[in-house]
Amino acid sequence: MKKIRTIATILAVLMAVMLATACAAPAPAPVTPEEPASEATQAPAATVDPNAKVSIIIANGKGELTAKYQAAVDAFSLEYPNIQIEQYTGAVGDPVSILDKLMASGTVVSLAMLEPGSVDTKYADFNKVDLSGEAWVDDTVFAFKDASGATVGFPFAIEGFGLIYNAAVVDNAVGGAFDPWSINSRDKLIELLGKIKASGVEFPIAYQTEAWSVGNHYSSMFLNQADDPASVVKQMTEGSFDLAGNATWNGYYETMSLLASRDYNKYGERPLGSYYDDAHVSVGKGDSAILFNGNWAFDSFQAVSGEKFGFMPVPVDNDPANPLNNKICVGPTQLYVINADASPEQQAAAKLFLNWLVESDYGKNWLVNDCQVISAFANNPNKVTNPLGGAIAEAIAQGRTMPFTTNYVNGADYFNLLGPEVQKFIDQKITLSDLATVFTDYYKSLG
Repeated sequence: MKKIRTIATILAVLMAVMLATACAAPAPAPVTPEEPASEATQAPAATVDPNAKVSIIIANGKGELTAKYQAAVDAFSLEYPNIQIEQYTGAVGDPVSILDKLMASGTVVSLAMLEPGSVDTKYADFNKVDLSGEAWVDDTVFAFKDASGATVGFPFAIEGFGLIYNAAVVDNAVGGAFDPWSINSRDKLIELLGKIKASGVEFPIAYQTEAWSVGNHYSSMFLNQADDPASVVKQMTEGSFDLAGNATWNGYYETMSLLASRDYNKYGERPLGSYYDDAHVSVGKGDSAILFNGNWAFDSFQAVSGEKFGFMPVPVDNDPANPLNNKICVGPTQLYVINADASPEQQAAAKLFLNWLVESDYGKNWLVNDCQVISAFANNPNKVTNPLGGAIAEAIAQGRTMPFTTNYVNGADYFNLLGPEVQKFIDQKITLSDLATVFTDYYKSLG
């Protein structure tokens, strides 16, 4: 691991480069028109003078954190008064992102927050700086690479999904402290469901089956059968992946059928419906014990219960040694990228801001305690207070995570095109073979 640079060292390096450039060096060559816009651009040597003023614009993506973002900008400005930051955040629920609005107006955004799945799709032409040389890269396993292999994404928000459980209910059913990692096969899940029923809970599972959940999240998990989920996507797009005959694909849908069944699911008689709120109330209150979702669901539980919640894996088969049976999906859902079309001084200021978030005491505390965001960085000692976030942090520390597979799919297509087909499978309107054909044809259409 390369030596971690302090923010003070970064400033010293920038000043040295500035002095050398002022004496002799020519200005950095611009990116040529022939260079693909979709590939990250290595940032030119910064010519910023830390004593000179520079202004940057940040486009943030999580509207619920607007006030928090401004607080961080204000604190940063107190330490670096010559760097002026304007931060813009879109309103919650606004279908047009603030970045799109700023770009449409011709504004040069220095630092932009993107969803990982949009890096190589919607924002493929956003000229991104290669950040592989930044100090924070060595402090995280979640630095995001684009399709060319360049590290372009600073992992801002880490989230995860799997089978969420109400610990009080499950502890009561097993007669002690429940170990979520003990559920490393489908048979062990069935055994647990039987114990929960025997404890007096008629329906252990409250399975809400919205298209985004059964599509984007559940139906992307099969990609994790390879160390690099992108390699499975590539094979699917090329038409060389036998989905119908794939054990992992079939295994996940066997487990889905179990989750949606009349024997265990509160909504088993009518598995399709608007059950999101009711499912969370049911598990939050302990009327049911388990649902499939992510850490973002905690607010729904919190509204009705102060109980402890956690994650267990979604078992894909009956092999306890299968890594997929021993991990949950975890990864960045929001990234910061730096615009290579910003000036060298603006790029340097944006890099300084990101390093400050990682290295400063304020940045560490702000990210976790103020924003309740799970830190992607090993040097951050703070832990989120909500139990689902805490469970994800523990899984990261124990090495029990696999990639957040929705980052490798087109979320809109999985929601609008594939999710409804998965719902048909749940409702037994099509077979699993039919569903495999739908997915195979979809990926071929991308080739």
